Amino acid sequence: MTHTEASLLGIVVTVVLDLWVLRTRLLTRRAFWVSYAIVLFFQTLTNEWLTSRGVFLYDPDAILGWRVGHAPVEDFLFGFSLVAQSMIWWVWWGRRGVQAEVPPGPRPSLRRPATRRGR
Repeated sequence: MTHTEASLLGIVVTVVLDLWVLRTRLLTRRAFWVSYAIVLFFQTLTNEWLTSRGVFLYDPDAILGWRVGHAPVEDFLFGFSLVAQSMIWWVWWGRRGVQAEVPPGPRPSLRRPATRRGR
């Protein structure tokens, strides 16, 4: 399987998981895309730095050949899948109350604002 095929498969799996399997519908939210834009900015800087210095090399037969700077476009597809699935699983597990219990150890003191009775 080439890097291109794996990246495209990752996109398909991510969309199917979000919209039909886990049904978090994160990809339909504006907040996701705003946060992803921030991640994408830093991913672009990191990919450029790593690929332009030869830290990562790609077999020309395993990629399309399209690049953003020095990084192959497949890196951005893979990065999208990685970030989106991390967030999708986080939301899905959070809705199921994973780690709802307070772990052992010191507990932060919580203060509630004073409220007037009758309001």
